[in-house]
Amino acid sequence: MAQPAETGFLLSNGTQIIHGNGSIIRRAYPPETNLPGILEIFSLGHDKDATCPSFCGANGLFQFDTTCRMPRHVHMSPLGDGPELGYVVEKIIVLNGVAIAELEGEIYVVPPKTAVLIGRGVPHTWVAAPPGLDLHALGVADESVISDGQFLAVFEYEKATTFYPTNQTHVLKEEKEYVRCDDLHSIRIKEMDEEYLKQNAYFVWGKSFRKLNPH
Repeated sequence: MAQPAETGFLLSNGTQIIHGNGSIIRRAYPPETNLPGILEIFSLGHDKDATCPSFCGANGLFQFDTTCRMPRHVHMSPLGDGPELGYVVEKIIVLNGVAIAELEGEIYVVPPKTAVLIGRGVPHTWVAAPPGLDLHALGVADESVISDGQFLAVFEYEKATTFYPTNQTHVLKEEKEYVRCDDLHSIRIKEMDEEYLKQNAYFVWGKSFRKLNPH
């Protein structure tokens, strides 16, 4: 089940997804200026919304295609001056293309111009959707969105962190629950064709997500 949030919606594992009319859409300038420009605001920021993480970690780009099947992982960072680690939020913005995310063992098809704030301790992995996947033809999108087999992601971390690979799919609450997996090839996100996605994936659009063939 998803819960509404100030922007987008929240999954039960704490992940927030913002897309389309789930964002705050407004003019960039006062109407009297007659200047063009529309803003799509994913978050008002930590100063305006204390539930929004304050991002202080690395920020950059990651280009995905269908061969870039990322190994499943989580992110941790020191809780203080001691050795204890805590889980941190990762923000992914899918700029263009259609993405596939695995979050807590479930598969989500994510359209372009979507922000995903992955909840603390949620094992996750990504890959590009197969070329030709047509979200409009599938009844998901209200406009033409067709995967070309790649997407560009902007990533940013709540705190300085690194890559903690795992075979686990359930949400991790404490550092001691984490089990490392060094066989990275064994935990890469699986290869998925359109038929698999139609049968198993959740499709994100606007303020909600759904399966095409619930069973």
